[in-house]
Amino acid sequence: MAMSAKNGDSMNLDERKKKILSSVVEDYIESAEPVGSKTLVEKYHLDYSSATIRNDMKILEEEGYLEQPHISAGRIPSTKGYRYYVDNLMKERKLSMMDIDYINSTINGFGDVDDIFEQVADVVSKVLSTPTVITKNNTDTIENIKVVKISDNLLLIILMSKNGTVKDCIAKLTDTVEDSVIEQMTSILNQNLTGTSLQELHLVLNNVIRKDLEAFSGLMEEIVNSIKYEMSKNMKKLNSGVEKILENPEFSDIETVKNFINMISTKEIIDSALDKSKENKLSIVIGSENKEVLLNDYTVISLDIEKDNRYLGKLSVIGPKRMNYAKTISTLKYVNDKFNNILKLNKISDVKGDNSERERR
Repeated sequence: MAMSAKNGDSMNLDERKKKILSSVVEDYIESAEPVGSKTLVEKYHLDYSSATIRNDMKILEEEGYLEQPHISAGRIPSTKGYRYYVDNLMKERKLSMMDIDYINSTINGFGDVDDIFEQVADVVSKVLSTPTVITKNNTDTIENIKVVKISDNLLLIILMSKNGTVKDCIAKLTDTVEDSVIEQMTSILNQNLTGTSLQELHLVLNNVIRKDLEAFSGLMEEIVNSIKYEMSKNMKKLNSGVEKILENPEFSDIETVKNFINMISTKEIIDSALDKSKENKLSIVIGSENKEVLLNDYTVISLDIEKDNRYLGKLSVIGPKRMNYAKTISTLKYVNDKFNNILKLNKISDVKGDNSERERR
């Protein structure tokens, strides 16, 4: 599991303090209430006296692993405490059969890579009741372009990428166009655009029009505008899960709710959150480890999605620091395995609704 580096001062904690810290983190994740020594003795059956536990909790607070939100209250984990727990104390958790059955029945393998990617993100949102963000690879390249005449005034443009992603858009025409013209134009587009990155497609299109497609300028204007619109959509897509997460006690204040929704909808803030997770296939960035101040109360867990060792994009979960880390990681790993198994079984068509294209892969 690739995450941030292990906590450098992990040797400072003896076994007793590790057990206490682990119990505090797990109880706070479950209850959202500050944890006191009495709770640890009664609920977790720690084989230490309340006085010993109180003393160790005070030491853990002094060393930055715990925080005391109120003078008379128990303790809660700090960012440092969560980090130590994730890196050193957290145990792997198996998903429930209910979650496994739901994942298996919902990720059905129909559609192209983009379709499956979005299915995976939606499933993760629902299993974890947490917003997910899809970040798609913007270095994917065009492999083939098809222009299909739907009617006298409608054309379907299908863009197929090397990674198996399919984008399609509709161009509305003012005049009827002959089939031979469409074939000639499609041939020129493929000759000039195959191998072009999706990110630079609109720039290359302009050059191709000036050089080879000037004769079709009226027709191409509608096609290019349709392609540009499709390609201009954000590479990042916020998935469902916002409503459920707002049921957590962290969002009991309406201002917190407004700020959270605004934050996860702001491209620059999401960029900042994901920038920290670029180096690892599975990355966990907790609280103040995020360079964006607005994310200091939240955790971002990201998983790279790949096909044949090619990076397709990233699936990220954003939630309060008090998220269930073990379940989140297990869920991401399971859906990633499911995604890869679907690709290996070659169940994905390159063109939506066209099973004949599967044989080409």
